[in-house]
Amino acid sequence: MDVCGLSLLMRSLSHRLALECIRLASGALACTALLFGCSTTGPASSSAAPAPAPATAGHTEAADDKMQVRNNASSLLAQLLDQEKNVSKVLIIKHGSRELSGLIKAISTAAADGAKRLKGLAQGDPTLDLRRQELPAGEKASRDALGKTEEHELLMSSGVDFEFTLLLTQAQALNYGSHLAKVAAENSEDPEEADAFLTMSRTLDQLLTQVKAMMRSLPPK
Repeated sequence: MDVCGLSLLMRSLSHRLALECIRLASGALACTALLFGCSTTGPASSSAAPAPAPATAGHTEAADDKMQVRNNASSLLAQLLDQEKNVSKVLIIKHGSRELSGLIKAISTAAADGAKRLKGLAQGDPTLDLRRQELPAGEKASRDALGKTEEHELLMSSGVDFEFTLLLTQAQALNYGSHLAKVAAENSEDPEEADAFLTMSRTLDQLLTQVKAMMRSLPPK
């Protein structure tokens, strides 16, 4: 292969690596589209009026509803954390300040720890199903489209624009994740499990506070 051909090959490989890193880094934002519009209640119930049920049956139905909400919120949280743990990979091909890099790496580490903790909770509780995302088709398509838009914006931006865009995606993701963890805690019957979810929520909230502070400190364009 001549020098020209080798140069073209290297540019192609570099571009593909950049796209993959950006895709992983911005994947979490696709999860945050329509932030609090996602379903956390599962499929809609039948419109037919149910027959009167005894008190014990009603209590069981209420418990089942809470478990469904917990599982749905936990599943969405697990998906978000699995994607957020890769956000630091954007730093492989895009450069920001030392402070930005440190914060993004802290977010990736916290997300990886949270994802691992969630899997541990599911292993200890057979009723905790982390595969119950149950998103409407339209919302899923909207998230995918938003994710592609963010990939493009992150790839094409630089300097302050890049830092702002990246921090904005993280503010949305952390805010969404914190609320998902809180909903899961509120619908968990196990006190220790609920405490674990609340700890995740507080961790994400603390990181969100740092992200907001850094956004306010960015120099004007």
